[in-house]
Amino acid sequence: MVKRSLIGLGAAIVLSASAAVAAELPIVKSATLGTTLNVPWSKPVQVVDPFEGTFIAVFDRNYFLSQFLEETTRVDVLSLWSRPSIRFLVASRDRDCRVGYRYNGSLGGLNCVDLTQSRTVIGLFVKVGDRVVRLDGQNSTFQVTEELANSLRNAPDGNVNIRLVTDQGETIDTEIGKETVKAWKTVFTL
Repeated sequence: MVKRSLIGLGAAIVLSASAAVAAELPIVKSATLGTTLNVPWSKPVQVVDPFEGTFIAVFDRNYFLSQFLEETTRVDVLSLWSRPSIRFLVASRDRDCRVGYRYNGSLGGLNCVDLTQSRTVIGLFVKVGDRVVRLDGQNSTFQVTEELANSLRNAPDGNVNIRLVTDQGETIDTEIGKETVKAWKTVFTL
């Protein structure tokens, strides 16, 4: 009987500590990802989402320039890392500029339109140290296994390389920054 009480007390202390940490985190009111998102990047947050409930997570973003033919495109890789799942938004942003006509019919200057195209991610490889964890996902969402949670929680300081595979077979190599890696210790411990 005493043993049960002590175990119960230990669990209660852990839950109290988790609740105290969660209460101190900034609150983000949606778990959605978008290219104009304004959140505390690379810091643990408490997400309070009307559809997904309340959970601890970290938002990450990275971008790089990609060259195709003679066009340069910006590729944004946004992610939301939480204990239940990891979600990605991979978006290419480009400008389509053409000589256009003004409303009065005269020839005008360049008319530019910003184009954004997203990709659906179905494969995720996370390289932590010498170990690579591979996950299959659906609609750019991946369920976090206990193996992955352990790897992320214990990741050494520094950037972590990831590889994304899209439903079109494209492979995108990018990285998760060291501040997000540091935040994983909170996200995957609570």
